[in-house]
Amino acid sequence: MPSEILPVLLVEDNPEHVAFLRQLLATPELSHFHLETVASLAAALDWLKTGSIELILLDLTLPDSDGIETFIRVFEAAPQTALVVLSGINDVQLAIETVQLGAQDYLVKGRVDNHTLLRAMHYAIERKRVQSELQRAHDALEDRVRERTAALIQTNAKLQAEIAERRKAEDTALESNRQLSAALSQLQATQQEIIQRERMHALGRMANGIAHDFNNALAPILGFSELLLLKPDSLTDPKKVRNYVEMIHNAAKDSAKVVSRLREFYRYRDESEVFTPVVINDVVLQAISLTQPRWKDQALAAGVNIDIRTDMGDVPTVPGNEAELRELLVDLIFNSIDAIPKRGTITIRTEVQGRWLVLTVADDGIGMSEEIKARCLEPFFSTKEDQGTGLGLGAVYGIARRHGGEIDIQSEQGRGTTVAVSLPLEKSAKTAEPAKPAPAAGVSLRILVVEDEPLVREVLGVYLAEDNHNVTTAENGREGLEKFRAGEFDLVMTDRSMPEMNGDALAAEIKKLRPAQPVLLLTGFGDIMSGAGEKPAGVDLVVSKPFTLTTLRSAIAKVTAK
Repeated sequence: MPSEILPVLLVEDNPEHVAFLRQLLATPELSHFHLETVASLAAALDWLKTGSIELILLDLTLPDSDGIETFIRVFEAAPQTALVVLSGINDVQLAIETVQLGAQDYLVKGRVDNHTLLRAMHYAIERKRVQSELQRAHDALEDRVRERTAALIQTNAKLQAEIAERRKAEDTALESNRQLSAALSQLQATQQEIIQRERMHALGRMANGIAHDFNNALAPILGFSELLLLKPDSLTDPKKVRNYVEMIHNAAKDSAKVVSRLREFYRYRDESEVFTPVVINDVVLQAISLTQPRWKDQALAAGVNIDIRTDMGDVPTVPGNEAELRELLVDLIFNSIDAIPKRGTITIRTEVQGRWLVLTVADDGIGMSEEIKARCLEPFFSTKEDQGTGLGLGAVYGIARRHGGEIDIQSEQGRGTTVAVSLPLEKSAKTAEPAKPAPAAGVSLRILVVEDEPLVREVLGVYLAEDNHNVTTAENGREGLEKFRAGEFDLVMTDRSMPEMNGDALAAEIKKLRPAQPVLLLTGFGDIMSGAGEKPAGVDLVVSKPFTLTTLRSAIAKVTAK
């Protein structure tokens, strides 16, 4: 149990809700939360001027304020404090707006249980702490870039002065002056390249810690799953159900690669990376289906009419990474959707031009000015203010470059935008090795699963039961250690971020008790840990979330091999 007392300010005018929260936080295991309550916005603002608060639980409907104005006033008064909206208003748009403005979570009264509320409080405090650390790291990196830039400018100024003195002293040495001028131009180009490399390096490091907005990736998952839930009759159509499930599965796999795509934003393709033949026309149809919730359902709800048309030629396959090319096309479609304010058409065309397969996405939206067009490929540049990350066209450019391709953008303000991505039809690439068959289930094992997320714990249980393993579960590190001491296990699977005791500490304790015990770490930070070469002591293998049954089987076989 944490020894630090965490002060919590509850802004709530309903005595029953206040009494409920007090009763919830009065248990001994939650004594590290100290609850202060106020019943009005004015009282809350006065308290925030004097008190040190770790977390604010805010009701939006108060005697002296109502709705989003309540949130804005409180957030402006304590921008560095974690804030969870605990409201009786079940308004999706209001929830999205508060989270976009800075809330860590939005919970609806009567629709959350005690566990969800407590976990939201813990996660809100932790997310706010991580955001503050990221901001400090970002500021430090920017300071380094400015210092390096200033040093380069000073060096350049000194070189300029030396060149000017030499020119003045050697007016008759025209050839020498010409050589010095050429050297100066080369130096300036090198300096600009170094400055840009340093800035991109700083942004790349920062990108690894960004809590990236997954709304675009989640749109098809939510959209198609909602269709299945709202229309039970469709479940009688196996072909339609399979198509929806495949779309959901593809979207989930693509979203799992976002973190690694950010980390490798401008990397060049390794020579060892093998591309496989990709049917671009199939990728186009998949991307249109994946984005349908945005360009049809959500657009119509917002009063926007968008028509998507295709003009696909008889084109051959191209060597590439199908998931990346699908992500490229999805980003282009989303950009076109955002550029259409009321009514418009998006046209997707495929054709062969010489040695290139050209994929074109054109819209008749608002277009771009010359200034915006000149900067639209810069990473983190966005005209959507807080509604976008600025990764769209920059990611498209990065994917095209990794495929040896080119990108051409034609746009005029008020006349729409056309983006043409040219992919080479022929390129020197290694022959792809035949795909290895998925590993079969091994012998039955006694496995201890330690995971605080109920849904992840449930998925693991189903996966392992599918392979006839004997599974014991624990909800946190301390419970897991107790069950490990009381039993015999062939394998321990543990999450990393857990209350009571994290996965690193649990693995270390297990190795002290039984040094030969195989321990598998399942974590959402797996890609970042792999990139940094990090593996905690006591852990035999790190597996990144989300995982598949095939991934799990391979990991179990590897870590339990004698």
